[in-house]
Amino acid sequence: MKTNFIALVLIIVFNNYSIAQTHRFIYDVVYKKDSTSNITTKENYILDIGTKETKYYTYDFFVADSLITNNIPFPKEMKLNTSDIIVHKNNNNEFFQYDLLENTVLQLQTNDTQKWNLSQEKKNVKNLSLQKAITTWGGRNWTAWFAEEIPFQEGPYKFHGLPGLIVEIYDDKKNYHFELVRSEKIKEEENQFIEMSEKLGIPITWEKYKTAKLKYYESPVNFIKNSAENSEQLYLNDGTIVNSKNSKEIDEQLKNSIRKYNNPIELDKVIAYPK
Repeated sequence: MKTNFIALVLIIVFNNYSIAQTHRFIYDVVYKKDSTSNITTKENYILDIGTKETKYYTYDFFVADSLITNNIPFPKEMKLNTSDIIVHKNNNNEFFQYDLLENTVLQLQTNDTQKWNLSQEKKNVKNLSLQKAITTWGGRNWTAWFAEEIPFQEGPYKFHGLPGLIVEIYDDKKNYHFELVRSEKIKEEENQFIEMSEKLGIPITWEKYKTAKLKYYESPVNFIKNSAENSEQLYLNDGTIVNSKNSKEIDEQLKNSIRKYNNPIELDKVIAYPK
């Protein structure tokens, strides 16, 4: 059952948020894939706050999971892009980041927390009273607006630790802007893509993670071939078929894309790819 902000606050006041369900918050994420360009990309991301853990992932994974569950074929125009999945236990600073590197799933375990400075500045958005907080984290300066009326110390990506849900957060260079757009309560359920990632994820240190990403960059097609069960017929995450005729061209396209779109949320963890 979908709710708007007003209904959401009423649920909090009168029902005290039943813990038997997952609370789903959907964010608009506007960001620059290329920090040197003014072109922005807009995507929807889901923040699922369950009874034991919180998950953050692209809305595409939810759509794909629904299609598979209901035995509906993927539309031809639908493309599943590589994207991280973030999972962490509630009230915990330990995060598991699953990087879907084509046929390989890398599991990076991190410990993340932000040191927030609370401001007395407030604003009202759609009948919610939001309070401002700022922090420097991941190589960027962030401004967040949180709602104490929504009693979850969570937010999009790895942002957490404020006295209420983070409704909006952005960096001072306008590279990333997260904004809550809707919410709903659902029964606790498994998403096949997340479940698969957790089962197939290869635990890896940060140094080995960087090595794996650089190895992939050297020749994305060869990396995919080495990890695929059938090297004769290869598919990228977006559905592109790779064969002997186009492998060299696709290799260069992927390498150029990796170099160009190298603007991660955590700027202090950017990987320097050679030209």
